Amino acid sequence: MGKTWMTSAISALLSWFIGEGRDLEVARAQYRFIQRQTPFLYLMSLAGGWGLVATHWSVAPLGLTLGVPLAVTAFALFRIAALRRNRDKVLTREEIRSWQKQAMILSVVSPAVFSVWGLSLFPYGGPYLQLQVVFTIAVVNFVVLFCLIHFRAVAVINAICANSLYFLYFAIKGDQIFTFFALYGIAASIGAFLVLNNHYRDFLSLIRVGRDLQRHAAELEQKQDETQKLSDLNYHIANHDHLTGLPNRRRFLAELESCFARVQNGQENLSLCVFDLGGLRSINNIYGVKTGDNILLEVARRLQSGMSPAMFAARIAGDEFAVLSTGDELEINRTAGLLDDLFTDACTLPESQIQLVYRAGLVQADHTVASATDLLERAVYAMQDAKQNGNYPLVAFGPRHLEKMSLNARITQALASADINAEFSVAFQPIVDVSSNRITAVECLARWHSPLLGQVSPGDFIPIAERSGFINALTLSLMEKALLAARSWPDELKLSFNLSASNLSSRGFVLDFLKLLELHAFDPKRLNCEVTETTVMWDFAEACLAIDVLKEAGIRLSLDDFGTGYSSLSHVHRLPLDCIKVDRSFVRGISPDTAGYGIVKSLLALSRDMGISCVVEGVETEEELSVLRTLGTSEVQGYLFSKPISAGDLEALLQGDAQLGGQTGRSPSAVSV
Repeated sequence: MGKTWMTSAISALLSWFIGEGRDLEVARAQYRFIQRQTPFLYLMSLAGGWGLVATHWSVAPLGLTLGVPLAVTAFALFRIAALRRNRDKVLTREEIRSWQKQAMILSVVSPAVFSVWGLSLFPYGGPYLQLQVVFTIAVVNFVVLFCLIHFRAVAVINAICANSLYFLYFAIKGDQIFTFFALYGIAASIGAFLVLNNHYRDFLSLIRVGRDLQRHAAELEQKQDETQKLSDLNYHIANHDHLTGLPNRRRFLAELESCFARVQNGQENLSLCVFDLGGLRSINNIYGVKTGDNILLEVARRLQSGMSPAMFAARIAGDEFAVLSTGDELEINRTAGLLDDLFTDACTLPESQIQLVYRAGLVQADHTVASATDLLERAVYAMQDAKQNGNYPLVAFGPRHLEKMSLNARITQALASADINAEFSVAFQPIVDVSSNRITAVECLARWHSPLLGQVSPGDFIPIAERSGFINALTLSLMEKALLAARSWPDELKLSFNLSASNLSSRGFVLDFLKLLELHAFDPKRLNCEVTETTVMWDFAEACLAIDVLKEAGIRLSLDDFGTGYSSLSHVHRLPLDCIKVDRSFVRGISPDTAGYGIVKSLLALSRDMGISCVVEGVETEEELSVLRTLGTSEVQGYLFSKPISAGDLEALLQGDAQLGGQTGRSPSAVSV
């Protein structure tokens, strides 16, 4: 047990004595401190030694006064030079260990050499010179202790060696005065060490605190880097489209504002092109969303590879893109060429290749553009014009568009303040069975006479009513007017009524619509709701739900303007249709040698095969009617028979007080219901 205690005590003493030196950071700090202090230590030792040389030159042998001092001085200068060369060097762990061993050896050799040399001078000279020797050795020991205190092991070894030689010399010599002097020096060294040991602990604490601060600083820097990366990632996510990687609408609007500000300062020209992909929804429906995404990726890739440095492209909606161009006129005109390049090559689909089409609007910033938002609205308006006309894929915004936008703004304002029940009315256009000249149904058409604008075309106010949210209230009001007029009609006469995209996407509207029929006791089987392909595709899923509710109530469904959409046949098969209405564009000037002839013939055959009726719209001449008769057309609608007429005129027509064709120049004919 005693041996174990002794071993533990020795281990604890060794750990206290040199343990801190095993810490690499502590050892490096000790090295740096010793590097700074050692030159001062050597210089103080040399100063004391050469002081002894000066006083003992005439009394001591030449070897002691010149040979030993010169050798020690040369070694000291060599060490000082070596320390200066290595003062900025960062030592490895192996180099630190080597330096520690070297310092341990020097801590024994150096005090031994200096003390032995100093004490060898003691016998020479009188009491004053002896006192000088003792004083010099004591001072140098204290200087060494102070200089080496941050390397505790070396300081202790050095003090033990120096004081031991000092004490043993006088103890053996039997000189009591200097022996007690040596003992006092040892006691003073111990006291000084205990005091300086507190500074050593502070030295260790500073190193550890510094290390902790460095670690915390490194952790903070790492967290800052992670935060910055996360911030950059969030910024990228917030400002870029997740599918294509292009800037998104938010990033585009910021860039648009920035570019427009430079335009206002006269720094550059600016144009904006907005375009969308035709038929992407049908591709998604037929081939799947994955294929549609691949097409979007391909368009984005072509867009990025074809852009010049002066262009900025973004995906601003599902199938809608925007391109900003800055610079001179030539640079701006390159946008049209960019779009041509984008859509020249077909895109590969799983089972075939498809030639993508686009519709684009282009606008250039000038003095008439008030804001960046105004510029975007003009580009979108020009794109919508390209969609409606269909002749040119790219439409440049011009004066006629500006005039039309101004009219739309006035219509929007007038619509917001309109008295729907007072200002809006309905007109009716007959649908005629050509074999019997019998009116089978009438189509209800909206009319608006505004106190501010006068007579406004439905083609102008219906789209605006949809965009501004008035369409549901307007549709219900018009439907009620039509139902009131229908009270005096024959029971077999049917009513055709148009529903908009907003109507079909609102479940609340459908319920209100059915309640209105119930309120007026109108048989739903007499009602034929007309929808367009655009109406259905606006929100296909919701439109199908609304149509199912209407069909369940007994209402018939017609697809209006058939043949003008890009996916007519797919709609015919997917919707529970009772009738298709052939668009008037195929009827105008129809003859056996026109394209419309073959289209109408095919559509009539299609309706017969599907067991649904077919109404041909826009019949205006006897020649057109004659051709349609030969094709087997049964029901037609158009100015040849009647323009849209008021409820009163329709009443007169139904009662036989007026005749079909009386308003068109056609030979009047009797009408039956």
